[in-house]
Amino acid sequence: MNYIIKPAASLFFAAVITVAALSFVYNKTYEAIEKQKYKAQEEAMKELLPKVSGFKEIQTEFTGSIRAVYGGYQDNGVMTGYILKLSPAGYSGEIDFLAGVSIEDKKITGIRILRHSETPGLGALAVKENFYGQFAGHDLSPLKVTKSSPGKDEIQAITSATITSRAVTNAVNEAIEWCLAAEKKSTPEEEQADKLIIEDWITEKNSELILDEGGL
Repeated sequence: MNYIIKPAASLFFAAVITVAALSFVYNKTYEAIEKQKYKAQEEAMKELLPKVSGFKEIQTEFTGSIRAVYGGYQDNGVMTGYILKLSPAGYSGEIDFLAGVSIEDKKITGIRILRHSETPGLGALAVKENFYGQFAGHDLSPLKVTKSSPGKDEIQAITSATITSRAVTNAVNEAIEWCLAAEKKSTPEEEQADKLIIEDWITEKNSELILDEGGL
């Protein structure tokens, strides 16, 4: 009987060790990937609203393609723009990207594609600047997709990838609609209250930065 039990026990412990090792490697790899995703998103946000001092996520419920919204704030606590995280359904899956909106200029500052699974050579070309660069500078008006040379409030579709082009453009229109609605809801009293909260938040973040750098 022992000649059966011993090999079985050895196999069992070997399996346990293998699973534990694989789990450890997976967790480390997952953490590294998540950190890289966060870094890429943070850099994209700064590119879209380069003049702001910091971002704070706006806590509310969203519908459609909107997954999250971040307010971009100056040192004085004034919010001057929004970053919207969008995930519309493309041709092969969700397209995760950011859209920037300037409150001061009433314009789209641009978009940045974060992740996608679109067809290589077709929808995947959404990551190329000749597509995503078209959005920067547009007024906060609904955009349309065209297959020919774009006119006012138009985005030229990626060749043979109209579904991807419309998915991104429609999501940007959702972002525009949300921002316009949010601005209409704001009252002077709410804006002043938000400003005081953000000023405290920025002061706190700056203090943390000084401590991290050994300034105190």
